[in-house]
Formats: sequence, C-alpha cells, structure tokens
Amino acid sequence: MEKIPPCPTMAAIDADIVAYRVAFRAESDDPAFIPQMIEECLENWLPAETDEFTMCLSCSRKDNYRREVWPRYKMSREGQPTPEYLSEVRDYMFDVYNCEFIDRLEADDILGMRASGYEAVSVTIDKDLRCVPGWHFNPDKEDAPVHITEEEADEFFLVQWMAGDSTDTIPGLWRIGHKRARSFLKKWEGEDIIQNIIDMYSDKKYIPKHTCDLEDLDLALAMARCVRILRNGDYDIITNEIDLWVPKVGV
Repeated sequence: MEKIPPCPTMAAIDADIVAYRVAFRAESDDPAFIPQMIEECLENWLPAETDEFTMCLSCSRKDNYRREVWPRYKMSREGQPTPEYLSEVRDYMFDVYNCEFIDRLEADDILGMRASGYEAVSVTIDKDLRCVPGWHFNPDKEDAPVHITEEEADEFFLVQWMAGDSTDTIPGLWRIGHKRARSFLKKWEGEDIIQNIIDMYSDKKYIPKHTCDLEDLDLALAMARCVRILRNGDYDIITNEIDLWVPKVGV
C-alpha cells in the first residue's frame, strides 16, 4: 500500500473565492468591516492543524495562459458584473497577508502546485482541484482535509477532459457528462485510455457543436490543457515557463 505523506500544516487558500464572498457581503453591509469579514471567513477556512497560510490569487482572465491554447476560455464570463468592492478587498489582501500571485496563472494552479508538492493543503470549495494529488479541504463540506492519490487525481482529470466545463467555456466532447465519461473509463480498463479519448476528439459525433478552428489532436490537447490544473514541476519560477501537458499514449 502506498504510504501517504503527512498532511502539511500550511494551507494554500483560494483567495479568489474569499475575495468574491467578502466583496458581495460588503455591498449589503458596511465596507468598513472588510478586514473583519476576511478574518471571519479565514476562521472557517483554515484546517484545525494549520500554523501558517498563504492567499493565492489569479491573474486576469485575458492574461491566463489557457487563452493561448483556447481563446474562448472563460469567455462566457466576460461582461458579467463584478462586486463593487472586489478590487478593494484584493488590495487589502495584498497589503496585509502573505499572498501569492504569478503572471499567467490562476489561483487554482498555485493551489495545485502547492498541494501536489505536499507543501500545503489546498483549501477551496472548487471541486476541480481534486484533479491534483495531495491534501485538500473543502470548508463548506468537510470537517478535515482529505487525501487524493495520484491515481484518483488522474481519473478526475480524464473525466474532466471528456466532459469539459461549461462554466469556463470548455466544451469538451459533445453530450459527454461526468457520469458517461466515468462509464467510458470503466469500459476501457486495460486499454490505452488516453489514445481512446484523443480518438473521440477526431470522431464527428463527439466533436463540440460550435465553430472551431481546431480539430483532431489539436482540439484534444486544447481541452486537456484547459481543464488540467498545474502540478508540482509544471512551472519554472526562474524562466516563467509552463510545461504544458503532453499525452503519453501506448503505456
């Protein structure tokens, strides 16, 4: 049985979600209490054994590296109103807390690299982080951090690759949801699963029903690289280069 590394005492917080929650609350309450609101949120978000934490914040959508591989990434969110005090909340976080911000990366990517490197517990309500191995904590649903193995994380990624994510304008395969995607994985046991998914992205009956300049392997790679959250080793902090996912077929 694989030995599970101990749960880190550092927490990596999805500060994007905290910022949105606090900013929305500030619209109906007094914005002068923004510092107190953040502290109250953190009290519920930090796992019991945490002795330090970092606040992870995303770059702007237009600067996200995923736009380079799929220009429609999160386009459905463009033009949607944002909370009035969002910038104020983010500025306060940067001034007061230990914050992590990396050009071209989302908070999810920072959380993913931290968690998969077993440097921190990933703290977020976003289920997509479960495509990354390591310790995770959903403060809205869990009482304590849970461990996700590499096998479990890889399976979640494969499901997301097929199903896509409509909220992020990632179409995935036509009419393939999470349940059907998992049924394919079960049916394909012992087969080259990655090659099977790539083949589906070349099959007309599964190609997304929208105008798309990409096809076949290029489309498959774009979908995979959009849903995949970066793991430890995928980003070079010195060169700022991202090691984009490359499929291993025939293994």
